[in-house]
Amino acid sequence: MSVATLREFRNRPAVAFTEFSRQYKQDESALYCFFEGEDDKKYYGIRIRNIARPIKYSYFSCDGKKGVLDIHRIITNRKSYSQVRAAYFIDRDFDVSIKNTEITGIYETPCYSIENLYTAINSFCEILRTEFKLAELDIDFNNCKNLYINLQKEFHDAVELLNIWIACQREKRADLKLSGFDISKLVQIDLDNITSNYTINELHTQFPKAITVTQEEIDLKQSDLCLQERQKSFRGKFEIVFLCKFIQKLIEEANKGNPKYFTKKIKVTLNLRETTLISDLSQYADTPDCLVDYLESFRTSVN
Repeated sequence: MSVATLREFRNRPAVAFTEFSRQYKQDESALYCFFEGEDDKKYYGIRIRNIARPIKYSYFSCDGKKGVLDIHRIITNRKSYSQVRAAYFIDRDFDVSIKNTEITGIYETPCYSIENLYTAINSFCEILRTEFKLAELDIDFNNCKNLYINLQKEFHDAVELLNIWIACQREKRADLKLSGFDISKLVQIDLDNITSNYTINELHTQFPKAITVTQEEIDLKQSDLCLQERQKSFRGKFEIVFLCKFIQKLIEEANKGNPKYFTKKIKVTLNLRETTLISDLSQYADTPDCLVDYLESFRTSVN
């Protein structure tokens, strides 16, 4: 890799690009997939293999959205890579959609991030069918489904201000350092109810580098975020925590046969943890039509 290229990357996705360059010299026909982070391949991997069906493929983590965009820019601007079969995957986040730019050839989630694809009601119902062994006509199935719908709404009510405030901060390019932030510091999740105990002033204490946001800015951002379903537009990392804690607590009650939630005792062996949830529940997550279309474009290019 040249010094000029390294400067363009500023060390961000340099390792991924160097490895891609090495592999591409050995095999120009493989499908090269670029992701923001390690978790992404746990969602996209099985879908790439089942839909695009590449004979050979390689995955690269690019240290965030900017890394993916940088690599896409470098590869598309080089004649030596004009025939490359490269797939790029990014999260929508709270950013301006890539669809509103001139950039093409990149897949962007139709929701905040891949985590949101795990938390839709259809995905939860698949978990009930498979892991809880409940039929759709079973009263326990409908009780669990309705409980999830109601509590998810309560959760969205509890985190709405937080999401709006973070979206405003994102727009102002504030350095919040959300990685590793524990949502349970602000919101408590139980099967009985969802409670929250935070104000904007407390958010400034939690995030010292935050920038002051006016009420007008909050109102405008609220209108923007709530144009879409909150399950889709709210921060995925928060959504997945709700899903994980809800299922963990539901499993406890199912194994005990708590009559408050179940008419009978159900043995559920699923051992769910936040650190492995993306891979553990990947088979149940939604696969949007736009993702199918994107991946099929790579299959048709080789058949």
